[in-house]
Amino acid sequence: MNRSIALLALSLAPLAVQAAPWSGEVGLGYLGTSGNSDTTSLNGKLLLDYVSGPWKNSFTASAINASSDDEGSTAERYTVGDKLDWGFSERDYVFGAVEWEKDLFGGVRRRTSETVGYGRHILTGPVHLLDAEIGAGARQLENNDLARTREDDAIGRAFGKYQWKLSETSRFIQSLKIESGGDNTFTESVTELKLSVVGNLAAGLNYTVRNNSEVPAGTEKTDTFTAVNLSYAFGKEK
Repeated sequence: MNRSIALLALSLAPLAVQAAPWSGEVGLGYLGTSGNSDTTSLNGKLLLDYVSGPWKNSFTASAINASSDDEGSTAERYTVGDKLDWGFSERDYVFGAVEWEKDLFGGVRRRTSETVGYGRHILTGPVHLLDAEIGAGARQLENNDLARTREDDAIGRAFGKYQWKLSETSRFIQSLKIESGGDNTFTESVTELKLSVVGNLAAGLNYTVRNNSEVPAGTEKTDTFTAVNLSYAFGKEK
């Protein structure tokens, strides 16, 4: 009996893997920065999605650690985010999102935000995908000044992401996020060109622009990040 159960479990294992609700991507790459820090470095990222019926949970994390040759200092940036979506129709959903970052490159040392809102799948493919979101919530900031001043405020959030399938092996991706409050407006634009190398392995060219409207004196408002990455995707096709 035990042998029969074991054989049945082995026969069902491939089906279980195919039906697994998990998907994601792991990446590692070279990074060049300009603005508040002129450095070169390695960067890493992790994307992880879990889908169950109308529910989708998306977890993201990234890390940068760079040493500046001219000043002998080390710059760091870490981000973690989690967003839970509930789709109440084929195109419409509501979401709750939490984001945290520590950024020694820019004028804001730490940023934490909690938002809820509404999203819509405007374009659903197969060539073009477009999602748009609008929401509101709260944000806590710690400025990168000597006093480590803190600011808490209510914010509005807008986000859009567009994907264009150029060919069977290439994709263009553009996203824009805006968080606006009484003390600061944070904007992040990410432009990416992704090319399939072999199997689930892909190469990507990524350009990020981040701007804070209010920063401490002597700190630039805008930072840019240019990265060339290799990434491995797993699970369901995105």
